[in-house]
Amino acid sequence: MSTIDKFMKHIVLAGDSWGIGVYTNHNGVYGPTGQGIETLLTANGHTVFNISKGGGSNGLMADRLQHRWDNHVRCRFGVDETDRVEFDLATVDYVIFIQTDAFRERHYYVAETADSTDTKWKRLEDAFVDSLLLYNSLDDVFDYYFNKLYQELDSLGIPVYCVGGWSMLHPCIANYKNLIPAVVSATQLLIPELQQDTYISDPEWFSQLAQHKAFMTKFGTEFKQLAITASIKLDLIYRNWHEVHPNLAGYQRILEEVLAKQKVLFT
Repeated sequence: MSTIDKFMKHIVLAGDSWGIGVYTNHNGVYGPTGQGIETLLTANGHTVFNISKGGGSNGLMADRLQHRWDNHVRCRFGVDETDRVEFDLATVDYVIFIQTDAFRERHYYVAETADSTDTKWKRLEDAFVDSLLLYNSLDDVFDYYFNKLYQELDSLGIPVYCVGGWSMLHPCIANYKNLIPAVVSATQLLIPELQQDTYISDPEWFSQLAQHKAFMTKFGTEFKQLAITASIKLDLIYRNWHEVHPNLAGYQRILEEVLAKQKVLFT
């Protein structure tokens, strides 16, 4: 990895499980290895405040960046005050924000079938799905969502290096002066074979929404294309990574892109 800029010492890392790092199966137990962007930074002398949450949403991270650790109204999953990490944004040099799936704020976990004993199947709230019908297109859904998210991140008033992780960055990010699009799509960066990324990637959404008659009547054409793109993406991820997280070399490559953007901005 290239030498890390010594001018930047205090960093907040915000993301879903990609912010936690490498995952693996060990003795039948799946979980983080303890390696990732945080350890790459701390090994070079930086102080990292990692507020990431496995399965978490962009809204959850936006709340945590503003010290809102108890906002159950915004997010169904991941709100937990025992996760609190103390940091002062006034002393933070920059944020690394790893963007995730745009629909995660309003999901919860259930059993996939009536006979299933596994209750880790993701399901979107029915009211949330119904609210999507108020938009003219899925493009409008994503335009509204990301403008609102980016405006909130921009208001932090410090540089936020954005990485398209489980979701690619939206073009409207160019309108926000404090947001630096370091990696538009980390999946495309690490798997150049992937021609197109998506804003939603969790496969459970596609099976659920495909069964929603009103949703498919209104958005069927664009949703079917989105589902094909997401399926190709997931297939390439499994074939290249054998699971849904990059390995340590992948995180190192992502961090190198962040550092390259940092040098352009601060030199």
